[in-house]
Amino acid sequence: MSDTFIPRDVALSSGPLRVSEAGQGRPLLHLHSAGGPRFSPVVQSLTKKHRVICPFVPGFDGTAMHPDVKTITGLADLYAEFIRKEFPGGNVDVMAESFGGWIALWLAVRHPDLVDHLVLEGPAGLRAGGKGGLPADATERHRQLYAMPDRAPAETRSDAVLTANRNAVIGYSASTAFDQALADKLPEISARTLIVMGYKEQIIPIETGHLLKAKIPHSHLTYVFGAAHAVEFDQPARVGTLVADFLERGESFIVRETAVA
Repeated sequence: MSDTFIPRDVALSSGPLRVSEAGQGRPLLHLHSAGGPRFSPVVQSLTKKHRVICPFVPGFDGTAMHPDVKTITGLADLYAEFIRKEFPGGNVDVMAESFGGWIALWLAVRHPDLVDHLVLEGPAGLRAGGKGGLPADATERHRQLYAMPDRAPAETRSDAVLTANRNAVIGYSASTAFDQALADKLPEISARTLIVMGYKEQIIPIETGHLLKAKIPHSHLTYVFGAAHAVEFDQPARVGTLVADFLERGESFIVRETAVA
């Protein structure tokens, strides 16, 4: 964990939610991937202008499960309760990776008043036709996660923690590849949305980006060259500039070639 991020537990109706935060400014909720909470260079850079808050999905990295929270929609409602408690009467920007993107989409659908800007990085939950998914083989999985393997973060967690994280993902997702109920609700999303996909992405099929762009009314789709699934680690400078520009410009945002080339 980065030394700049300070962890704390927030009491919610279903149990304590571990969050870690840094920075000042407009609140930005960062929802982690199935790999668990990681403080990438992109997240670090955003703390210069944002109060970045990173919640831990219950059951990840040694945190306790919440017995009454068992689904992706349950996690979306949990985060909604957190936002309402921390920012009464207000909303936040949300940035999410992969598994976190699935939660973020349901958060934007079920609680539109709470989400202003929405950034989705290779979001899970909408893999049509059985395409994509995490390879079982560790070597191949690493290859598909990182186009720049030397930029992958060092793994310091124990095998037991990593196994618990994987089991938590399976439990929440029920091994669902394509969430049809979510797909049907995408046109209801009112948040200004940026969809970011790695140009070498294989884990989330290209059709997912096209589906999101076609169905979410106020959305932009862009591809980051030199990146696979873990775009925040493969190309931190490009992704950081792209996201910061989107969060700052809102409706006037334009995908600039210099941001992704």
